[in-house]
Amino acid sequence: MVTELRLLIARHPETEANTKGLWVGRGNTPFTPLGLAQVDAIAREIEAFAPARVLSSPLERTRVPAERGAGLLGVAHEIDERLSELHFGAAEGLTFDQARVRGIDFDFKSLDAPVAAGGESRREILARTAAVLDEVLAAEERVAIVTHGGVFRSALVHLLGLPVDAIWAFHIRNAAIAELSVRNDGEGGRWKCLEEFRVAG
Repeated sequence: MVTELRLLIARHPETEANTKGLWVGRGNTPFTPLGLAQVDAIAREIEAFAPARVLSSPLERTRVPAERGAGLLGVAHEIDERLSELHFGAAEGLTFDQARVRGIDFDFKSLDAPVAAGGESRREILARTAAVLDEVLAAEERVAIVTHGGVFRSALVHLLGLPVDAIWAFHIRNAAIAELSVRNDGEGGRWKCLEEFRVAG
C-alpha cells in the first residue's frame, strides 16, 4: 500500500534581530512591521494547506504564527523544543562584528565543533531536526511546521538526502515556505520530493 505524507515547513516572520544582523537563537525578539504582516500570511498558508497537526518551536516568533494558523483550522498547536533555532552560545545577541571584537570565533565548517563558543554544532541541530521529522513521517499525516532558518535548512538536508555541507547552501528568507511530499512505497522505501518553495504573503 502506498501512503503519502504532505509536509509544509515555514520559517518565522521577520524580526528586529533579522534586520539588525543579530545572532539570536534561543532568545525572543520582536516582529518588525513587515513581520507582523507575515504572521498573518503564514497563518493563511497553514489554513490553506489544512494540516492535521501544526508544530512549532516554543519561541514567540514561531509560536505566534503557528498558533494563529492552527486556530483558523481548529486543530491543535504542538510545541517541540527540538524545533528551536541553533544555539549561538557566546555570540547570542551580538552582530558578527561585535562578536569578533570580543574574540568570539565562528566555525561554520566543522560538523562537531560549536558554531560559536558555548553554542551548538551542526551535528546537534541536524540530529534533533531529523528526530522530529522521522516521528512526523512515521505518523503519515498532513503536517505543518513553523520553525527557524537553521532547522529549516537541516530539514531540507535530511528529507532530501543531501550532503551535510548543504545545510549552508540554502538562503531561507523570513516567511519562506517549502511544501514537500514523502511517499511510502509499501516496501520500506520512501520517495521524497520538494514540490514548491516560496515566500508567504
